[in-house]
Amino acid sequence: MATTVGQQQLVAARAAFAEGDVQSLAVLPLPLQHSWQRSRAAGVQPGQEPYYPPLQGDGLRLRDPEDRRLARCVQPELEQLWAAFGGRGWTMFCANREGLVIAQQAHGLEDAPLLRPIQVGRRLGEAEIGTTAPAVSLADDVPALVRGNEHYLQRFAPVFCLSEPLHDLDGQVCGAIDITGLGERDPALLQGYFRQAALASENRLFQGLADVHLLAVQHDPRWLATPLQGLLAVQDDGQLRAANRVARRLLGLPRRGPLPLLSMETVFAGASAAQRRRLLQPGPAHRVRLGEGNAVYLQHLRAPRAPRTRVAVHVVAAADLPLRQQQREAARRAAQAAEGNLSLAARQLGISRTTLYKLLRD
Repeated sequence: MATTVGQQQLVAARAAFAEGDVQSLAVLPLPLQHSWQRSRAAGVQPGQEPYYPPLQGDGLRLRDPEDRRLARCVQPELEQLWAAFGGRGWTMFCANREGLVIAQQAHGLEDAPLLRPIQVGRRLGEAEIGTTAPAVSLADDVPALVRGNEHYLQRFAPVFCLSEPLHDLDGQVCGAIDITGLGERDPALLQGYFRQAALASENRLFQGLADVHLLAVQHDPRWLATPLQGLLAVQDDGQLRAANRVARRLLGLPRRGPLPLLSMETVFAGASAAQRRRLLQPGPAHRVRLGEGNAVYLQHLRAPRAPRTRVAVHVVAAADLPLRQQQREAARRAAQAAEGNLSLAARQLGISRTTLYKLLRD
């Protein structure tokens, strides 16, 4: 998203836009045009000082478990990126979907008052500080580069920032990872590394799913076990629960949003019967045909890891109830613990799925 437009031309465009000239935005890439418009609509003026809202909490403990989960997945990647590209006057951070900083690597910001307020627990939205790379990534689901006078606020003219969006298990934008600092960096080099870091972070979200089969797919088997592998989360009954963005692209699935109800039989309809039988079986990577002239290598990474003890505990706790009611209560709790995976719930209870259905309908 780099621009060759001169800095003085951008200064003139900002001044004209402040006076109401929307045509002046034409010097900016389209996502930045949208961000400038959102910033102005929020009441931010180009000449004002950035407003940094108070920290949420003490800046150390994140309140939301989803934020804590995403921060854990991102932190190892931030540390690796920092080792390669960090330095005095620079910071790397992850913001959640609302622009709240949830993880960070930084050093030497005491001499950079513009950047010093960037801390875990601080919200950095367009309504507070105008156009920034993470704000653009969060709004438009695109890699973003904002430098110099591409920023809506004049005060950020010395700042370089570059970001990459992050996606949750449903393919929706859930955050962005960013590098911000005073000076210049090579955007093309950084964007490649930040994209791989984002993919690796998203893949860690899949590792947190305990009650599914986890499958890796790629056209080139050399990319398995790398951030570029596609990942599929599959229920025990063969229903597809989630797919990362690489897998969605490889298999022709919707690029964004929750997946439709799909079985492995449907996803791999072009595979042979023998290949389909191996989909949920442990073993080395094997070739699976998708269609005419199209195939992927698939590897079963692990089976469901759902605990078997939770149901028994609930049954014992309800032992003073009538037998049929005990059975219904155990069925309900098992289905809840398995997050709706009735095949898994029935197996944990040692009953057939038909019997489980009957108990849940009673």
